[in-house]
Amino acid sequence: MWEIVVKPVEDKGIERPFELGQIFEQCNDKAWSQKLTAKWYMQLARQGYRRAQHRLGCMYAEGFGVPQDYVKAYAWCKISASQNSPRALIQLKEIEAKMSAEQIQLARKLSKQYYDTYVAPFAL
Repeated sequence: MWEIVVKPVEDKGIERPFELGQIFEQCNDKAWSQKLTAKWYMQLARQGYRRAQHRLGCMYAEGFGVPQDYVKAYAWCKISASQNSPRALIQLKEIEAKMSAEQIQLARKLSKQYYDTYVAPFAL
């Protein structure tokens, strides 16, 4: 299997790997491209890249390349929104409207874990 290595988030070169993820989204072989896109964005999201965190949240909300999961969708969009992503904030509100109070509580706990793991270590 592939291992994708990208430069640290503070390096502007991170845009290129993100753009590749966007290309995968447009591929004709949907089953292949959706899974590859999700994997690509996951690796970037885990390295603190807020745009990938937002896209991954959208993918979980839609079940695009990953099983639909509003808790994970909320958590990924929440940490992206916490880094001043206006699109993630809009998506977060849309996801929250579809969730039960119990799901929201779980998602908030998960977003805290994600923040501590995937945002805080990369904060300047």
